[in-house]
Amino acid sequence: MITGVILAGGLNRRMSGRIKALLPVQGQPLFLRQLKEMSSICKQVIVVTNEPEVLRPHLSTVSNINVQCITDQYVQKGPLSGIQAASLIASEQHMWIVGCDMPFISAEAAKAMAMLCQEANLDAVIPVLDGRVHPLHGIYSRIVGSEAEVLLKQKQFRLMGLLDHIDWKAVENDFFERKNIPIHFATNVNTPEEYEQMLANLS
Repeated sequence: MITGVILAGGLNRRMSGRIKALLPVQGQPLFLRQLKEMSSICKQVIVVTNEPEVLRPHLSTVSNINVQCITDQYVQKGPLSGIQAASLIASEQHMWIVGCDMPFISAEAAKAMAMLCQEANLDAVIPVLDGRVHPLHGIYSRIVGSEAEVLLKQKQFRLMGLLDHIDWKAVENDFFERKNIPIHFATNVNTPEEYEQMLANLS
């Protein structure tokens, strides 16, 4: 099994201050949509947020899954701090890490990447779609948390910088196409315009 991790610690500046995790998508907050998808392969999901009091009330609608809301130890230092915090309590060897602004995350994609990560004994498996690296929606061994902490202590906060220090493999479009997995799972919404466009494409 895999521990699911939703990183929801950002300041939402580009979304005009709206909390991206709570953006409505087909009648439910975005992060609950993610929890539903994660629950098909994850017994534990960790939501890393600096506003747990805002997100926790919505968790009363979730059943049959162990969801924990935690805060960063290194506050407002980006996704790297979320990975570090989640790794400390992850119950499984591998973590499926996504951003809270990704409405189409795919359990099938995560499962395929986790299998590769385990079989090849890698630290991470990361999608590289149309030539672009997507470190979120990646599969990471929980041991990368210690490397993330080293970087945080050195005041190196770039998530891409973590990849320079771990053993990871890229999986490209053809990996998912062979498994009939649509590659829109890495889509994220950073701005009100992207959010409205995403909703229009759903209708």
